[in-house]
Amino acid sequence: MQTRTTARVVGTLFVIATAAGVLSVALLGPSDHISAPHEFAKIHHQVAAGALMVLVMAAAIAMIPPILYPVLKEHNEALALGYVVARGIEAVLVLPAAIGPLLLLSMASPQPQGAPNDPERFDYVRELAQTYDTWGYSASVVFFCLSVLLLNYLLYRSRVVPRLISGWALAAVPPYLAGGLLVMFGLLTTSSAVNTLLILPLAVNEMVLALWLLVKGIKPATVRV
Repeated sequence: MQTRTTARVVGTLFVIATAAGVLSVALLGPSDHISAPHEFAKIHHQVAAGALMVLVMAAAIAMIPPILYPVLKEHNEALALGYVVARGIEAVLVLPAAIGPLLLLSMASPQPQGAPNDPERFDYVRELAQTYDTWGYSASVVFFCLSVLLLNYLLYRSRVVPRLISGWALAAVPPYLAGGLLVMFGLLTTSSAVNTLLILPLAVNEMVLALWLLVKGIKPATVRV
């Protein structure tokens, strides 16, 4: 695959992953708002669409590293492989965000032959979904931040994109990671304004990188690392 095509595909995947992630949050929201099976069943289509967006996001995340790998390995093969692994783990950790709501949806839907829903089982699965909101999200943040560090270190040293973009990403990792850890320890929620402010710089940076790749592509490297 030519470098120009690689840049466009990767830029598109970054946009898809971000858009799908934002839509999934808007459609699903935190699981603590769910109070009963019959209420959850009323938003069947919204939950199904939200879970689909999570799967789209996970697929886009998983596709980016293999496409970028041939470019990155020219600068440091070990770090390029580390990027592939980190994003792969992140994609796996994102999947429960779709599985939990789909399980709840299945349990909240009318049962065959008129069998009643089981509120106790529903509550148990809901608690698991709420646990993911805290631990699963934070774990995925850790591997996402690791992948950002690996990718943008290579981009910064090789200058295949402007150093302003890659340097911005490196500087934005600490607040993003801090937000994930604060959520893990119960000091913030994923939907809090503070957490949004912490993740915003890196989220915007990723879109800037995506647009650069779509418009300008990848420049020939000036430094090998």
